[in-house]
Amino acid sequence: MLKVALTGGIGAGKSTVAAKLSELGARVVDADALSREVVAPNTEGLAAVVSRFGPEVLTADGALDRAELAKIVFSSPPARAELEAIVHPRVRARARELTDALPEDAIVVQDIPLLAETGQAPGFHLNIDVEAPRELRLERLAERGLPREDAIRRIDAQASDAERREVCDVVLYNRDSHQDLEHRVAMLWDERIVPFAENLRSGRYEPRPEKLQLVESDPAWAHRFEHHAARLRRVMGPSAVRIDHVGSTAVAGLPAKEVIDIQITVVTLHIVDAFAEALSDAGYFGKVMFDSIKLEFPDRAQWEKRFYGYADPGNLAHIHFRPIDSPGQRFALLFRDWMRADPQARAEYAHAKGVLAAKFDSVTDYTAAKEPWFDQEAWPRANAWAAETGWHAPLC
Repeated sequence: MLKVALTGGIGAGKSTVAAKLSELGARVVDADALSREVVAPNTEGLAAVVSRFGPEVLTADGALDRAELAKIVFSSPPARAELEAIVHPRVRARARELTDALPEDAIVVQDIPLLAETGQAPGFHLNIDVEAPRELRLERLAERGLPREDAIRRIDAQASDAERREVCDVVLYNRDSHQDLEHRVAMLWDERIVPFAENLRSGRYEPRPEKLQLVESDPAWAHRFEHHAARLRRVMGPSAVRIDHVGSTAVAGLPAKEVIDIQITVVTLHIVDAFAEALSDAGYFGKVMFDSIKLEFPDRAQWEKRFYGYADPGNLAHIHFRPIDSPGQRFALLFRDWMRADPQARAEYAHAKGVLAAKFDSVTDYTAAKEPWFDQEAWPRANAWAAETGWHAPLC
């Protein structure tokens, strides 16, 4: 089951996106609808709201007076927090019930306005943010009959656009026509969501393209790493002793393939095997592999690791699980820190990559051709740099 979270500020166009995804075949779970359901008349949720805010938040027929409640909570952050403490757990529990009742091969989209505020993003395979300019949102809310002052209060009470972008994998900008937004949703469905779901059903990660393409360093790589790290921390908890961004995408200024390399340090690889099912539920699939052996550590067993990839075709990642203090674990961190600290070494590595990229179109051939450089240049020079500077692997 592919689990997608859809978020966006009030008036941004989230409902349009949800409706289009539903039309395309997604099962949409609407948090706003559930927030009404859990405080409907004769529910425990409504009783809790009345107990906290008083009978004045009820209409004459005993239903929740949402307008009256809004006046209270949107002018008082503590009151809003208390309301959320009543409503949010009940909404999440009901959403889980609905999701659990759906077929295993479903694509489930949960419409969650407060995704960034509630910290739920790591629990989803893909997070989508719908964004629109503030003034356009205010115009839309005015068309719905919401006074401008109330609309501003509601917008300001929610997370900022930047905060939502920080936790989301995709941003859909809703600045043009309704048809344009729907077209971009359909493209996202065909090119990313459906292939993602197919990978999950097949139990496989998205392979990197075999055709080699190096791209310029991108600040977005750090955000992509953080999204993966949050998902992996959620799955493994303290069993993931360290989660580090490694490889070329972790070094500003280095060209790289569009694949995020992540190292997870574990006490033993048996721990990773114990998490295999939970990792696959989160979209990560893997196998046993060995790093390239170096002369100083000739025992192949010291280079064993677990190699995992992510099933999202729009967010390629390679996850290397290595034991604490193994030579591969140490070198991944050493090489990254050496590259970050030594401009000359970084320039030489970028040059070497460029020379090899000009010779090889295949990633497999390019990677194989790069190994001698690591054996003859990177390994001895990085270790010499560590000795000169007093570098040592970060404490776990």
